[in-house]
Amino acid sequence: MDIPSIINNTKELLELRGENAEEFQRKVDEVDVGRFADEWLTFSLKNYTLFFTLSKDSFKELWGSIRNMSFEDMEKMYHTKKYVLILGEYPPSITLQALQQKDIQFQQQSGFIQLFLSREMMYNPNKHFLVPKHEKMSEDEIKALMEELQLKSKTQLPFIQKTDIISRWLGLKSGDLVKITRYSETSGQYYYYRCCI
Repeated sequence: MDIPSIINNTKELLELRGENAEEFQRKVDEVDVGRFADEWLTFSLKNYTLFFTLSKDSFKELWGSIRNMSFEDMEKMYHTKKYVLILGEYPPSITLQALQQKDIQFQQQSGFIQLFLSREMMYNPNKHFLVPKHEKMSEDEIKALMEELQLKSKTQLPFIQKTDIISRWLGLKSGDLVKITRYSETSGQYYYYRCCI
């Protein structure tokens, strides 16, 4: 497992989301890299808390500590509403379902829980030459687009799955819109819009 690549791509994910990646790097520098493989590590930032649990045992410890915590309890403990878990492998299906239920509850409070496998953090999908630029749209941009296209509902747009790697990378929740910038030799730059479901 290439821990430095995972750390570097986590920094890029945080930068994309407007988080202070240098603060994350400072906190990582205080930790022996060898601990990433065996221990459950927590990094609390301004808007995000990241949990690295790359082994089964460390995930069991983490899950045991947060399983029965409410959104309010976690916010009080970690001072954030958004949680990113980087796992060595997917947990058992019953645990995965429980995490998905927690995510639904947290989204109702303007937060979320996102899961990434360590192998998904080995690369940045936004840097792949076949992936066009994706940008999460602000509420003002969404309102202007809805008026311009005379849409009554966001769901009139084509969909992008919440489970898509780009959706997860951008931190999209159900109902968010994404602007996709593409380029064609014949028509130049043009835009696609997708609604996250």
